[in-house]
Amino acid sequence: MDVSKATLVICITVFVVIVINAAIYSAFRRKDGTGAIDLFRKAASQARNPWENEDTQLQELSKKIEEIRRIEDQERNRN
Repeated sequence: MDVSKATLVICITVFVVIVINAAIYSAFRRKDGTGAIDLFRKAASQARNPWENEDTQLQELSKKIEEIRRIEDQERNRN
């Protein structure tokens, strides 16, 4: 990799980092202090259980499938 490509990669990386930081800063400026605290709480909760929503949906699906199987088994036993 020559120097010009390396410089370009470094500049793009620095630009992306600055844009991300500016977005975070502007998000905090728009909200009051409790908004930032809630954001951190949601992030911490998501970090502890990143697939919580998916797990809940899978549990619901499992219950529905079990109910369908139970109904099918009852219908088979009648016949």
